[in-house]
Amino acid sequence: MRRLLGAVGVFLIAMAPPALSQIDFLYPDGIASGDVTPTTAVLWTRRQSEIPVTVEVAADRTFSLPVFTATVTPAAERGGVVKFTASGLTPATHYFYRFTLDGTLASETGTFTTAPAEEAAADLRLAFSGDADGTHVGGRPVHSFVLLDAVAGDRPELFVFLGDTVYADSPLAPRPASTLEQYRAKYRESRSIPGLQRLLRTIPVVAIWDDHEVQNDFDRETVSPARFAVAHRAFVEAWPVGEQPDGRLYRSFRWGREVELFILDLRSYRSRQASKTRACDNPPEDRVPDLAPTLSPALRARFALLIGQFGRPVPPACLTALADSGRTLLGPAQKLWLKEGLRRSEATWKFVFSQVPMQEFFALPYDRWEGYAAERAEILDFIRANKIANVVWLSADTHAVLINDVRFSTFAPSAETGMKEVVVGPIATTPFGAEVAEAVGPLVPAAFAAFLLAAPPRGLGAECVVLDRFTYAMVEVRSQTRTVTITPKDAAGRPVCRAPLMLRAAP
Repeated sequence: MRRLLGAVGVFLIAMAPPALSQIDFLYPDGIASGDVTPTTAVLWTRRQSEIPVTVEVAADRTFSLPVFTATVTPAAERGGVVKFTASGLTPATHYFYRFTLDGTLASETGTFTTAPAEEAAADLRLAFSGDADGTHVGGRPVHSFVLLDAVAGDRPELFVFLGDTVYADSPLAPRPASTLEQYRAKYRESRSIPGLQRLLRTIPVVAIWDDHEVQNDFDRETVSPARFAVAHRAFVEAWPVGEQPDGRLYRSFRWGREVELFILDLRSYRSRQASKTRACDNPPEDRVPDLAPTLSPALRARFALLIGQFGRPVPPACLTALADSGRTLLGPAQKLWLKEGLRRSEATWKFVFSQVPMQEFFALPYDRWEGYAAERAEILDFIRANKIANVVWLSADTHAVLINDVRFSTFAPSAETGMKEVVVGPIATTPFGAEVAEAVGPLVPAAFAAFLLAAPPRGLGAECVVLDRFTYAMVEVRSQTRTVTITPKDAAGRPVCRAPLMLRAAP
């Protein structure tokens, strides 16, 4: 039987279109590793036929020192996706992996490094970003994902893909995805981009979704249950993520004694946005939500010449909805998990990966933590009350670089929490500055950047603001010095801020 299957594989290669290489035809979406722990890694590929596939993991590039081998037959009901959890691995070890058919017809060789043991003192080089529209027009991707080559060139040990890993509802496409096959097609479309394949082959990924994997700004209250189900299934199929019986996507990982990563899911359990209730429309007849309902009247008056809406008072029902303690981003179970995880963590640094920013910047707050003010305050109060030190928020979604303090309330006395946040992105979609210029006028991005940079009470006191570039961040943890350095970079791998954010652990 195995000889027969091998012959079938050779026949399929012979029938492949001339423009495709053997590897392209057999493994059209490339290979990937992810969710690495000290002893395990999830390995991923996709096949177009139901021929048994073997994964091999070895300590050397020639695969003469194998440490894990397993075989499975791709199933059509999973879209041909093949996922293995390689186990029995050694902590803090560099491995090579590949997929083969019938012992031959190998994929390209991938690499990953396992996490150190929890008690080990270990450095970490981690990169993160989000927001990547891989939509093709005329048979070609609109965005080249060139930024990911810069990420790979920095040789991080992990890449956190922080949401909007595809744009299933891209305005560049003829129509949004709504069925399982359409969602799968969006992932295949992105995976055909060489830069993404190169990164996923050589750097283990921790992937989480945001809204565009389903539809723009979705929440669990208003999204179609059927649509949510097929989009969730397509996401889990498309990424090397560990699969939980309850389908949850939030999870945490340790990297030695220095770091614990908390990967939030701020979509699957959230209440509807306040703006979706129409309570925030200003004026009501325009059916356009107020652009900054929580901004002080004095600051609204300052910007009223640029944004006419600021000359009108905010509807009281809008402020009531934003402050409603019954609304949630996390849902009860995830909120308890986050609180207890932070409280019990023995890691020096607690990195909270949040698809949407925690810091305040007032503009269109509805989809962020600001739009769920009671729960935001609850989480920040819990961290302070339990004296949880060295929490750093790492976020995306805004299509901009924003480095600032996380404050209880920017313009209130005793506003500081002692925490910092770094927001980066996008990988490949329209940057924030261009979005704002198109929506409300070309003068607004510069005025907004100035407001972000000005010290309170005239502004927000941000340390770095970049609104016009594709960006990612390198996070470097040094065990010996108990420091973290975070450097936002552009698509050429060049730093975009005057200086990196440098943090030293509190005792």
